[in-house]
Amino acid sequence: MEENVHIDSQLAQPGSTIYMPAPALRKGLRMPARTKAIIAGLGLLALLVAGFFGMRIHDSIANAPARYAESINEAITSGPGLELPVLNSYIDSDNAATKDAFRSSGYTLIDVEELYSDGNEDENSLDVVKIPKDMNYDDSVALFKNSLRRANVLDAAHYLAGSWRFTAYRSEGVDLKVKYSDLQSETIEEAITNAIAAQGWSDSNFGETGVDQSGNTFQSGSIMINDRNFNWTVSACPLDEVYSVNGLPENSFYVGARLVS
Repeated sequence: MEENVHIDSQLAQPGSTIYMPAPALRKGLRMPARTKAIIAGLGLLALLVAGFFGMRIHDSIANAPARYAESINEAITSGPGLELPVLNSYIDSDNAATKDAFRSSGYTLIDVEELYSDGNEDENSLDVVKIPKDMNYDDSVALFKNSLRRANVLDAAHYLAGSWRFTAYRSEGVDLKVKYSDLQSETIEEAITNAIAAQGWSDSNFGETGVDQSGNTFQSGSIMINDRNFNWTVSACPLDEVYSVNGLPENSFYVGARLVS
């Protein structure tokens, strides 16, 4: 039988020590079954929550570079593309006819000479930049004027993937150029080969190849157009020598194609 614990109030004087009876100390503490179930459930819930957030944190750290690269690739490939002009098509066009042809093709243009005009435009020269048709015009002008400085990498990638600069000089013969960024070729040689093919010069006479005084890799050649001989050159360099934009594909190139009579 259990003993009742009784403490004589007369013995409970200040400074006295009272000892509990041994049977009372030997009694075990028993947690109700319901309390045990609640604690176990809370522990399991805490474990699940910790695991969920742990996986989210791990995913955000481990897969962040892949998602970043995917976002840039989407910015490059989601637009209408370069839609490069073929220089051969403009050897007999004046400035007005060339701009009309570009606009008829659906190109949105920045007229560089008008942008920086001092009232003395050269009627023999043309300088225009085609921008992505799905990009805001004012934003594109700002990117162009600032040479992409301080540009968000996604905006820069989208702009470069859909823009080119065309210049023409006709005071003495014909001198046509188009310059653009190649964000998809694996090597500089591939970028040059692709540019030659895009201009329709693959079956022409090939000349010198090498590295010019500016450090650009180049390939030259000649072609007959309407019984007239033209010389062409395609050159390329790493894109980071022209634009300082962190995050673009490592194999990015700046390419120029030139046709001269």
